[in-house]
Amino acid sequence: MSSARWVVTLVLGVVMFGIGVYVGVRPLWTHNSILTGARWLDMAFAAVFMLRGALNVRTALSRRRATLDQP
Repeated sequence: MSSARWVVTLVLGVVMFGIGVYVGVRPLWTHNSILTGARWLDMAFAAVFMLRGALNVRTALSRRRATLDQP
């Protein structure tokens, strides 16, 4: 497996997690404003992006570990 693939997956995971955190905590400093039109949609968007980002990071790290373990 190429090293570029795990790096791209890692970066994408970190970016997705960051976007999810931003959308999730944005109402704290913008006085309850929303991005997507509804509060529940913002929270669902944030949860999905943070979950998917965490899964991407975990997958990238396990791919890297598997690549290093190969002879």
